[in-house]
This record gives sequence, structure tokens and C-alpha cells, in this order.
Amino acid sequence: MRFGLRLFLLLALVRQAHATDWTVIKQQNRDYVTFDNVAEFYRFEGYSHANGTVALRSDRRTVRAQAGTSEIFINGIRFFTCCPILFRDNSNLISAVDIGKIVEPVLRPSRIKDAQHIATVVLDPGHGGMDNGASGTWGAEKTFTLAVALAARTELQKAGFKVQMTRESDKAISLEDRVDFASKFPHAVFISIHFNSASGGAGVESYRLAPEGVASNASNGEHHLAATDSQPDEGNAQDAQNIALTAAVHASVLSRTASFDRGIRHARFKVLRHIRVPALLLEAGFVNDSTEGQKIATQQYQQQLGAAIAQGVQSYDLAVNYRADGGTLAMVHTNLPMHSRPITELLHPTATPAAASDNGQQ
Repeated sequence: MRFGLRLFLLLALVRQAHATDWTVIKQQNRDYVTFDNVAEFYRFEGYSHANGTVALRSDRRTVRAQAGTSEIFINGIRFFTCCPILFRDNSNLISAVDIGKIVEPVLRPSRIKDAQHIATVVLDPGHGGMDNGASGTWGAEKTFTLAVALAARTELQKAGFKVQMTRESDKAISLEDRVDFASKFPHAVFISIHFNSASGGAGVESYRLAPEGVASNASNGEHHLAATDSQPDEGNAQDAQNIALTAAVHASVLSRTASFDRGIRHARFKVLRHIRVPALLLEAGFVNDSTEGQKIATQQYQQQLGAAIAQGVQSYDLAVNYRADGGTLAMVHTNLPMHSRPITELLHPTATPAAASDNGQQ
């Protein structure tokens, strides 16, 4: 299927069960829509724009963007867009692919097609064995990723999830074996845990698989190239679940650790490309930073990160399986213009679910 046709079908899917239609504007060989159109479609009561900056506001939701950048903030969380935000004819424009691949699944997670109740969480502590990963004064990445994964496992098990780990000790596991292992489990999600190292770097960033036809914004080389019809990536079958899961975990980590938000990015790391379950890669801080590195080495912070990951998984699971109290799924899809709570906000416990950089080594 051609990429342009996919975009057409994507827009058709997004516009269903809603009176508002999209007005498509061609820019840079891409389909774009105005933020006026976005505000009307998603029923934002507040909308303003000036000097290339746009802000949308409603009861629980905010969206902010700046023309000339490739970033959008949803409820204060930073997302790197697939295409740049544009300003044309006194209007701010966002690409159709970003509506379908970021805005829609984040604002309306309960409408994600084929999203399933999570039975198993596969935790992937990055590196291991002879591969230390990034190193700092206080230790090696491989040690910290395992400690965080073990902490997350404890919290997830308390919450009733089954947990599988790609490694439980200091041993080497190939990237291909990690992917094959995770893909064995039905109704699963995959979380690969890493830490960064760079001069002057600080904060937390998360990665989902770059959508088809979109190049990575993480690195050059094989991780950068866009997937095509002739070389598809299996992981793109879960694009909506990938971004919703990544947003939920990323928001939870930021909330619990008060870390600097380096944003939700897209890449073609090997552990994301051919996996057959929703997946994300978390870079949970910089081990070589004088402040962050020392904090990452503490058991308290490792427990914090583990609890944050577990909370993010629960947020995602509740959100994608959310049903309005007393209503059938058909009624929800017919009567609700949108999910009342975005993926970045934990649903109230009474909500009823449907059923109980790393040098290119990722």
C-alpha cells in the first residue's frame, strides 16, 4: 500500500463518528491541517495563536506548538513530531501523519484499534556481560538498567501483571534474541531500559518506533532510514499502541522523578523495529552527568524509576481499555466525541477496564 494512500486512510479513520471534517492542505509534499481544524475536531474550548505560537485548551487537555519547530507539547509533555510545524497564510499547520500518529492516540487512547488488556510486561535491561553500555564515575549502565528492571518487576507483580525479563543477571543477550523473546508472549508490552552518556546532557527521553515513511530523529546510519513498502518494519503495526505506551511511561517517569523532559522521540533501533508487541525504549538519565549520575547509582532512585515504569504501564492499560461507566463499547464510540482523559493522566481507580544515546546499541 502506498504511503499516500495510508495517510488518506489514516485521516478517514480519525474523522469517523464525528461531524467535523478535515480540510487537507498540501505542503512540502505532505498532507497538513490547520490547528483551527484540530481545535474544532477535538472540541478545545480555548484556542489562540500569535507569532507562530498556537495553544489549545480545555478542561483536562492542553496542546502547544511553535511554527518552525518539530515539537508539540500535549499536557506539558514534549513530543518530537514526524514533520515540522508550519505557518502559512496566517495559520499554524500540523501534518496529517502527526495527527494520526501522535495527537489521536494520545488524546483518545480508548479508540486505539486492537489495543489489548496487558497480561505480560517484558522488561529489557539494556546491555550486559562484556557490554557495559555507557559508563560514569558511579558505575556502568548495564548495572543500573538491571537494578531498575528488578525494581519495576516487583511493582508490576504487585499490580497483578506477569513479568518476563530478557536478562536477570549480568549476561550478554543479543538484540535479536531480546526481540524474539518478547514477541513470544501474547497480550504483552516491551520496555527496554537504558541510560545516556553525553557531554552536557541531562534528563529523560523515550523512543517509539518511527512511523513508516518517517526517518529517525535519534541518529544516523541504519537507525535513521525510513521504512518503506519494500522494507517494512513489523513494529509499525503497533504505531498507535507504541506512542500511547511511550507517552504513559514517559509522563509517569517525569512525574515521579522531576527530571528534565528531553521529549518523546522516534527511531529505528533494532529492539523496536521487528518486535510484534507494543514497545518503547527509555533513556532514564545521563550516567556521566555529575548530578544525575550520582542519583542514578542510588537504590532510592532506582526504586523510584521502577515504580514510575510500573505506574506508566498501569496508566496505559487502563486508558486503552477504558469504558464509560454503565455504557457499552458501541455507546462510547457513538456518543463520546473523545476520551475524557488523555494517556498522560492516570485514570481514576474506579474506571472500568475492558478486562481484568547509547552509541547505536539499541
